[in-house]
Amino acid sequence: MGGLSMCTSFVYRGQDTIIGMNFDNNGMKYSIDTKNPNWFVVQVDNGHGKYPSFGVDCFGRFFNNLVVNSNGKGLYRRPSKKVTHTTKFITDIINGVICTENLGEYLENVEVVNTPNWSSHNMICDSNANVWVVEPGRGNISSPAKSSPFFVMTNFSIWDNLYENVECDCNRFKTVSYALEKAKQVNVETAFNILDTVSQRNGEWVTDFSMVYSKNLRMVYYCFNGNFNDRFEYKFSEQ
Repeated sequence: MGGLSMCTSFVYRGQDTIIGMNFDNNGMKYSIDTKNPNWFVVQVDNGHGKYPSFGVDCFGRFFNNLVVNSNGKGLYRRPSKKVTHTTKFITDIINGVICTENLGEYLENVEVVNTPNWSSHNMICDSNANVWVVEPGRGNISSPAKSSPFFVMTNFSIWDNLYENVECDCNRFKTVSYALEKAKQVNVETAFNILDTVSQRNGEWVTDFSMVYSKNLRMVYYCFNGNFNDRFEYKFSEQ
């Protein structure tokens, strides 16, 4: 239950907030949902229904739901006042039930667990480019906007890397981090170039969809099947 994927994602926090995402897919059906005009959401159909996998809104709020290795903890429990699961968590963000700008307070009071038979982690960015990573069974990591110029997440545990001395073995993470470190300024073009360098063309997981969001331009730019020069645009309406 949930819209899980192997992926590469980053938030760049400079003169503009730039969010980049490669959706690496193993054949699941997916679709773009803009029924709520304030949100650009990609849903995944896992055979049991459509679930939000990642998305961004007109204010720069972003979420994703990526596969991560299980540590045997954070297993599914029914939602209650003190427990929610990853799919309900991101659905509540989309629907405005959870305020991302107060996410720290929410996470102090509610434990986020996995959906049945899955292990995932979520990257959440609020409208001020503050980032949280929620890793069921591990912990929650806060990266305030002013703490670093960018934040990267792929499919290995950020918590294990930071607190359990587990070395990062993900080349996509290393490549994107290095590119963002070296970039003097990141814009839409830079972001697509970075996503291109880590796109997957062969194997079980292939880059089906890529997107870049610019907060200053209020635009989502996206492309299909690794065709980075053949882009489409979605412009959020003025508030």
